[in-house]
Amino acid sequence: MEQEQRQYFVIRVRYNTFLHEPVYRDRKRPYKHTIEQDLTCQLGTKARLTRHRFRVVKLKDPQGNSVVLVTNLHRPSAEKIAEIYRQRWQIEVFFRWIKQHLNVPKLFGRTPNAVYGQLYTALIVYVLLQYVYVQGNSQVHPSARLSFAAFDRLISLAALPPEWVVYLAHHLSLP
Repeated sequence: MEQEQRQYFVIRVRYNTFLHEPVYRDRKRPYKHTIEQDLTCQLGTKARLTRHRFRVVKLKDPQGNSVVLVTNLHRPSAEKIAEIYRQRWQIEVFFRWIKQHLNVPKLFGRTPNAVYGQLYTALIVYVLLQYVYVQGNSQVHPSARLSFAAFDRLISLAALPPEWVVYLAHHLSLP
């Protein structure tokens, strides 16, 4: 007999997701922070209804917008579920930053060593480029100053303005 492997999740769904037969969970204390509701229900319309009941936590984000979280975790408090989602979102933001700034569109390997090696290499290159950019942008003539995005693009194309080429030749040359 094969044991079913459970995958736990906390996801954000659209505010207009249909909640079928909601049952509000009993609370001994009032909700903390921005949590408004905690319930269990099936999701979807009668034609496309989920088989299992899910936990739904409704809250407000810092801007006052409604956030609806769905999970298959039934034991933690609503506050803990909101915290799990907040931490998950920080990971999503970090990976979006990596994709945007480190130019890592594809990982070359799947082992932890391969992933760490590629990400560390990309981070080191980014930090070095950022250092050279900050130092150079304060030294070159104001007419030759660039945004970091322009600097990154032009250096990869070997098409920096002459002021930058002179700066790099004088300040980054090896003895």
